[in-house]
Amino acid sequence: MKPFDQRWDEIGVPGESPAFQRVDDVHPLDFYLGRDITGEWILMLVTDQQPPLSKQYRAIHVISRSRHDGRWALIFQLKRTELAKVFSHLCEDLVESSRVLPDPAKPVSYVMARFDRWLKLLERGRSGVLDLYELRGLVGELLYLERVAMPKVGIEAAVACWVGPKGADQDFVFQDKRVEVKTIREGADRVRISSAEQLDVSGHDLKLAVVVLEDVPGGGGGDSFDALELVGRLRRRIEPVPSVVEKFEDNLIAAGFLEREEYAAFRFLFDRIRFFRVDGDFPRIVRTGLPEGIGALSYEVMLANCRSFEETPNR
Repeated sequence: MKPFDQRWDEIGVPGESPAFQRVDDVHPLDFYLGRDITGEWILMLVTDQQPPLSKQYRAIHVISRSRHDGRWALIFQLKRTELAKVFSHLCEDLVESSRVLPDPAKPVSYVMARFDRWLKLLERGRSGVLDLYELRGLVGELLYLERVAMPKVGIEAAVACWVGPKGADQDFVFQDKRVEVKTIREGADRVRISSAEQLDVSGHDLKLAVVVLEDVPGGGGGDSFDALELVGRLRRRIEPVPSVVEKFEDNLIAAGFLEREEYAAFRFLFDRIRFFRVDGDFPRIVRTGLPEGIGALSYEVMLANCRSFEETPNR
């Protein structure tokens, strides 16, 4: 099936009334792609379940309408053209994820819950593309998830413990410890700490996991990979555990990651993960040690000064 943005382009700008075409003939729900008379992109679900009241957001409008045939129309309409690619991916996700519903009698409930997960990304005005620094950071967290957390606690617990994308102070919160993941290139001698809280934990063991990740120029090859391949590999590993799939996808969305072809241009080679025990005199700033009146801050930790805290890679 063609990407939705191509199909909207093919529909073109209609004349006196909006134009629609069904998404496909095999989907169990009645989804339609359309454009209104001003050319704005639309995804419409025709359904027997009454949608919630219409609501306008900065990026898109969600419109509920009754139909002459007694059914309802739930309409998602893009209002900010600079987010066209993100909106296209959103609509593709709403369609594809709803091919198998937990409760077929409540398609609107499912679609709106799925939409809510995307809303923060759209409302932040994100372009849908992470910059290289952000992408490397996410890849580091995914590698820790794949190579350390899953083998140690299992797939379900590992994904549940991955809380960094949702705004937690540390990237992973396990029952017995917390882990902050940083990604560096070979030879780098420092990591950036983004807040006073990130290495400030009381009552729990805290580890700093430093993922050493090399950039691979050109076409890559060998053991190199891009972020799309890594995410695909993790999805295949997670699919047999249905309770985990939505949590994993939620975290990707919260991290700002969408399936974008731009990511294929950045290939990486995993080297190793270095582990540091964060306790005692480990060089760090903690919130309780700051003068009153200090707000947000970030700082760098020099790894050469942390060698006495480095552990063997079994944690």
